[in-house]
Amino acid sequence: MSEVRELNIATITNENRDHVVEWLRDRSAFHIWFSSIVTGSFVVISVFGNKPGFSTPSGVLLSISVALLILSLLANLVCVWSIPSWKYRVATGELREAKTMRNELAITAWCGVLSFVAALTLGFIGSMPA
Repeated sequence: MSEVRELNIATITNENRDHVVEWLRDRSAFHIWFSSIVTGSFVVISVFGNKPGFSTPSGVLLSISVALLILSLLANLVCVWSIPSWKYRVATGELREAKTMRNELAITAWCGVLSFVAALTLGFIGSMPA
């Protein structure tokens, strides 16, 4: 039976380099999937139901929701676009300390997730009938 070990990517060594690249590949796939979910939510909120605007309270909430969805999409795209450069630096051995990479991805990903959840919440509240 194979041994299951925790992946520690704080320090990148020759032993865990391939695992870190695989982790980045999986992370990229997640952010691509999440970007498609955010884009679909943007379409649903902006096309169907009440129209975003600034003339009614529900329109204001929907406008803020759309803006938060755009912020979430941009945060996910930052992750998607930065991961290939991180993968290259890890694969070539240029990057040995992963603290900056992990912090950048964590901050950007959490910004995207929190703005997405806030956007869905405000979109739901703004779409409620009066």
